[in-house]
Amino acid sequence: MSADLMPRQEEISTRREIINLLRVVGPMTVGELGERLHITHVAVRRHLTSLERDGLVTSVQQRLPMGRPTRVYSLTEAADNLFPKKYGALAVELLDFLAEVNPAMVESFFAHRGRALVERYAGQVTGESMAERVEQLTAVQQANGYLAECEQGEGGVVFLKEYNCPVHQVSRRYPHACAHELDFFKAVLGTENVERVECIARGGQCCRYRIGP
Repeated sequence: MSADLMPRQEEISTRREIINLLRVVGPMTVGELGERLHITHVAVRRHLTSLERDGLVTSVQQRLPMGRPTRVYSLTEAADNLFPKKYGALAVELLDFLAEVNPAMVESFFAHRGRALVERYAGQVTGESMAERVEQLTAVQQANGYLAECEQGEGGVVFLKEYNCPVHQVSRRYPHACAHELDFFKAVLGTENVERVECIARGGQCCRYRIGP
């Protein structure tokens, strides 16, 4: 994208203000947004068009007691991801509570989670060759936010790399998460020949798995 087509910083700032207003106030019209932001209706519509194109805003026609129907704008579910979440911290607190009540419950939780993952994704990892199955598993992990990729090594070895760990806060404190991910990979790939050679939770750049032929 050329520099001329890139949105300017002030435009990005205004769009963020619109998103924040729709989050705090709720559905609003072009007129209401323009009044709050002190910009013209034309400018508001331009920003809303961009936000709708990005899937962050949607609109519906609304009838008023008097006058013509007007369009009301609100946020989509996708816009929810723009606001900070603390799920990782909450998960750690819950696991800390379980560990205090009964340490065995922590292992039981991760074991249950591992079995659930196998049941959910085994049907998506069905390739005839190991390389095909690793590619399919990589697609599963990519869809789950792991920034995953795979590459062919020598002698039939395949490497699966994950550059993001959605459960990083948990895995740093509870290595059970990493252990059961390894078990999950072995189960869906149908081999015990899976070795973790690098781990984000242990300071690595990525989580890297070596899968033998």
